[in-house]
Amino acid sequence: MKVIRQYKDSAPQLEVIESHQFASIHMGLYHQPYFERSWHYHPEFELLLITSGYGRRMVGDHSEKFFDGDLVLLGPRLPHAWISDEAFIKSPSDGYCESIYVQFNRSLFTNPFFEISEFHGLQNILEKSNRGLKVTGKNRLEISEIILTMKQMDPFNRLLTLIRILNLIGSGQNRYLASEKYLAEKFYFKSKRMNRVHNHLMEHFKDPFTVDEGAELVNMTVTSFCRFFKNQTGSTFTNYLNRIRIDFSRKLLVNTETSIKEIGYECGFNSTSYFNQTFKRITGISPKQYRNLV
Repeated sequence: MKVIRQYKDSAPQLEVIESHQFASIHMGLYHQPYFERSWHYHPEFELLLITSGYGRRMVGDHSEKFFDGDLVLLGPRLPHAWISDEAFIKSPSDGYCESIYVQFNRSLFTNPFFEISEFHGLQNILEKSNRGLKVTGKNRLEISEIILTMKQMDPFNRLLTLIRILNLIGSGQNRYLASEKYLAEKFYFKSKRMNRVHNHLMEHFKDPFTVDEGAELVNMTVTSFCRFFKNQTGSTFTNYLNRIRIDFSRKLLVNTETSIKEIGYECGFNSTSYFNQTFKRITGISPKQYRNLV
């Protein structure tokens, strides 16, 4: 197991602990002045433990405060973000934010071996995690302590430990995060090309990205790409990208004290007026009205 560090002066960076190249489980450690405001999702399950820091956690359509010891299990393709309290951003030298995460693919538990009755509880907890689960029972402390020891384990024992953790989660008390109406499947498309485009937009929606670049991403002409995109989503490329940006901006308006101007720029809009216009066109009200209303 080796540690890779990447540094930039302008933003917090991720410290990644790489698993063995043949391992099915990936572990990482984030230790920086504050958590990045990254509204994202990925195809893996994720078990995440906050070891230092506080702020607001957003999972799907759910939002609440988080503190040290917060422990959640997230299913695949479930959008999420951890937003540090303003205190960490205004005075980064006064503290730090840290989390340990464990990621694994669904294929890890699709082997017929895991279909025996002894693993029904494990399969059930994986299914429930599609809405996101906050571990709230007395098992939370035990699970947290186990996670802290996993970094030093070899791949085989790490797998056995993950099975034990999932069993503890399944036998304890948990609370759903995203609402029942919130479906992670709406972020999944049958078309591999469309999935590739959507994944790229979710990861880079804060950056400039044109329809020409989208077409190039999936090796299509611009005309063919626009027709393909509209058939897949029922929306134009620009409108679809703006809806992703506005979706995240609404979460920042509700969960932070960041100015409307800064939120607009952070969500990929190069002018405040265009952000305000787009926000009102999509939601029916201005960002200021939305913040006051909610």
